[in-house]
Amino acid sequence: MNNRIRKKIIFSGIVGFLLMLVVYGMWIEPYQVDVHHLQLEGTGVSKVLEGKIAVHLSDLHSAKIGRRERTILKIIDDLKPDLIFLTGDYVKWGCNYESALTFLSKLKAKVGVWAVMGDYDYSCSRKSCLFCHEPGSGMLTQQHKVKFLRNEMERISITNRYMWIGGNDSDATLDDSADEKVFSLGEKTPAIILNHSPLIFDLVDRNQEVLILAGDTHGGQIRLPRWLWNILGYEKNARYNHGFFQDGRKRMYVSRGIGTSHFPMRILSRPELVVVHF
Repeated sequence: MNNRIRKKIIFSGIVGFLLMLVVYGMWIEPYQVDVHHLQLEGTGVSKVLEGKIAVHLSDLHSAKIGRRERTILKIIDDLKPDLIFLTGDYVKWGCNYESALTFLSKLKAKVGVWAVMGDYDYSCSRKSCLFCHEPGSGMLTQQHKVKFLRNEMERISITNRYMWIGGNDSDATLDDSADEKVFSLGEKTPAIILNHSPLIFDLVDRNQEVLILAGDTHGGQIRLPRWLWNILGYEKNARYNHGFFQDGRKRMYVSRGIGTSHFPMRILSRPELVVVHF
């Protein structure tokens, strides 16, 4: 075998491998939903929610109720969770909000469903109001039962025990007093805080009894080493790409999310639905 033929074989092999990788990354892995079970014990939150199950969803980026959305809804229906927490980016960039609103309308939980919005949810600012209000009205929407938290805290009672559920509507900054209400919990503990960005973790005092749920990173969509995310300027991925983090009494889980953004591909970073057992 001469060098010319050998080079052609090697080149063809490389091209074939890359094509297989693209096919896998675009049409196979994005639909292989990973159900991750997280056991949370020995915390203030777990004492209040003892025996309960919560589902955490993030980054749906939905354009239609397709195979992936139907899979997620079926999993949730089978789980019959007590609580559902959503951490933003329900739509793709643009003005198609209908499928996201339809998806939200199908979510049910025994105690309640809480959510915050992400940056993509404001991509068509006038339509973003539909997440909370009826069209052309200040009245709360009747299309779904999701409670959107916008820089606010809500106190809930479970079997005569109290806790707080908070939601921040900004990119993990302390720019105004509304943010302070969420981040400076003080006596309002234990608590669950929802935020689209995981960088919120740095803003919460390590002595606060809190569980933070976040998304935004997509687990990178393609698994890359931390140093490369640093070079690319993605601080959130370099520091909190995916998984469980703890510092003192504060804890955080960062979901890889469900959908994709920028490009419709996932490689070694499957879409994820998180089930929290208290």
